[in-house]
Amino acid sequence: MRLTSKNRGYTLVELTVGAGMIGVIGLLLYSVLNLCTILGAKNTAINVAHQNARTAMTRMLRDLHSAVSLPYLVDTNGNEVTGNGPAAGISFQEWSGGPHRFNSDAATGQNQINIKITAGQPTPIVGQRVIVPTHQIEDDITAVSGTSNNLTLTLAHNLPVAVTGTSAYSIVCFITDRCSYTVINGALDRQAALQTVPSVIGHNITNATPFSAPTPSGGTPYSRSVAGINVATIDPHYSNRGFRSANILLNGQVPGKARLTTYQ
Repeated sequence: MRLTSKNRGYTLVELTVGAGMIGVIGLLLYSVLNLCTILGAKNTAINVAHQNARTAMTRMLRDLHSAVSLPYLVDTNGNEVTGNGPAAGISFQEWSGGPHRFNSDAATGQNQINIKITAGQPTPIVGQRVIVPTHQIEDDITAVSGTSNNLTLTLAHNLPVAVTGTSAYSIVCFITDRCSYTVINGALDRQAALQTVPSVIGHNITNATPFSAPTPSGGTPYSRSVAGINVATIDPHYSNRGFRSANILLNGQVPGKARLTTYQ
């Protein structure tokens, strides 16, 4: 039987062209799907990194806004760093209680003071600091004894000046807590006064020294800014396709709200 043009098969050229077109279309579809996957993973990595940095920054801003002392820079061991940084950490004091009135005078050279705790406020504890702004007395509390109406605070050092006139005038003191933030091994740690172990509020921090003391071009510290923060984070879980560099940088200067202390 003779074959006609209506029932003959495809030629080798036609099959080759058809297979090539299917391959090209398949390659295009794969490229589009792969691109969508990469963009989706990138977006997820950016969102995770941004949320991590934003959470850490929000917590630090809240604490720094409530600081009653000028913050100072510290290293990973908590030791003070001279200069304007950058440094691995920052430490400052927060208001805890007061004003508490002096019950009696205190002579120069003694290391104890007697105060009356204001109603409704917590009793000071060892490790906190006592601040007497009128006499520029600032020291750590090493022992606490007595009742709230006549509480004796033992200080780490002897008083540099006498506190007199308590029977005629209302001389008061305040209680503060130390708070610090430090980047150690990519984690942002927060150390509060009553914590034995610091809490981690940020992970995957790529900048090991994010803190500084901002200064203008003249070199003197800003009067309204107490700390500069430069936080960069990364999401390490999306690295299989070469986009681990999806990081977030948050940079800012934190203005001071109030200052109660003279020293750090």
